[in-house]
Amino acid sequence: MNLWSSLTDRLRRIGRRQVPVWFESSASVIDEFQTIGKKLRILKIIPNPFPFYDWIMGFYERPSNREALRGPMLERARKILDVGAGTGYLLSRLVRATGEEQEIVAVDLSRQMLMNSRSYLSKHGQLTERIVFKQADCQSLPWEENTFDLYVSSYLFDLLPEQELRNALKEMERVLVPDGYAILITMTTELNGLPLYKKIFYRIMNEIYCIGYQNGRWNPIWRFLFAGYAPHCRPITLGSYLRELDNMAMAYTKLSRVSLFPVRIYYVRKTHG
Repeated sequence: MNLWSSLTDRLRRIGRRQVPVWFESSASVIDEFQTIGKKLRILKIIPNPFPFYDWIMGFYERPSNREALRGPMLERARKILDVGAGTGYLLSRLVRATGEEQEIVAVDLSRQMLMNSRSYLSKHGQLTERIVFKQADCQSLPWEENTFDLYVSSYLFDLLPEQELRNALKEMERVLVPDGYAILITMTTELNGLPLYKKIFYRIMNEIYCIGYQNGRWNPIWRFLFAGYAPHCRPITLGSYLRELDNMAMAYTKLSRVSLFPVRIYYVRKTHG
């Protein structure tokens, strides 16, 4: 009976587990962004200095990024924060979707990524005074409480160690104004609302992904593809972390995908407490 219980418990956990990151902290791997930038700098003929990142991962991530920005929240926001701006694709979409009266602040811990975000916008003719670039840690943002109407982040929280994830969400809650919104895109283990056959398929795919992710087993492949950069997203239960916050309420969510793996888009509102 114990063997049977153990077996059924393992079956229930397939595709539901959240594996820990293998690195100590996000700050400890920030130099890898510098490495990839230097190694790919010779490829000046390509508009984005991170071509492999955008061609391989960006190709799969772009549909969910476009899907996330469809809705009324952008129209109402006067001050928008893009956290984890990365190579600048989502930032570019934000610029397109907003007007000149709306300010956008792009944040990244990596100076290299901010430089490439700026370069991406420049090459697309999108650099204006309403866009501000700021090097900062998502766990300790340099703004007062109740500063931003909208907080946007794409594939950042599924990169973070668990405590950093919680810290970043608390900072998100702090800098948002009451009735402000957050749009968050992450790989997910939360598959509610899907038909059973899709759930089974996505659970299996998540489990395969986690096996390769755990303890950095895929790192040699990742480093080869991305010129030395290894950290990458993994499926997380972001909804459970959001429910821990005192003043954030889930408005609704949408399910998307990145390649064969499920992604969830969360729309979260800050309440008046």
